[in-house]
Amino acid sequence: MSCIFGENRDIFFPKLSESLHLISFAEIAINYLEQLGYEPFLCASEDEARLLAETLPAQGKWPCLFTESDTTGEKDFEEFFTENETLDMSKFNNIGVIKNRPLFDNELLDEFVQYIEGMKLAKSWAKEQIVMLFYKMIPDFGHKETGKYLDGKM
Repeated sequence: MSCIFGENRDIFFPKLSESLHLISFAEIAINYLEQLGYEPFLCASEDEARLLAETLPAQGKWPCLFTESDTTGEKDFEEFFTENETLDMSKFNNIGVIKNRPLFDNELLDEFVQYIEGMKLAKSWAKEQIVMLFYKMIPDFGHKETGKYLDGKM
């Protein structure tokens, strides 16, 4: 939508209301399983869920393991904007727009591009290098490193 209706550097985000019932990913999964005709069966461990995956579906049940989020990059909650940003909350009924001015440091941007190009030429880079580069470019960049990744939980 922002490509069609937005201006350069606009960021669109959903307006959330107090009356909107927000649900967790676990609730979404349970609702989905119920729509498919399964009764969710809550497991205490990954091993239990894997073991029961072989037998429970035939009984109309699906083994589920819901854990707290502890993976890299996860946020406690999603922030769409900060108090320092200019918002347009009247243009659309259900979408807010963050209006951004093109504020950037040309030298810093050139340094970023050169660093990335250097990594591409070397065909070698480390995640830590990229994270540090982001912190240099965006001083208030928030990255939560736990050493665990979502693909390892799937």
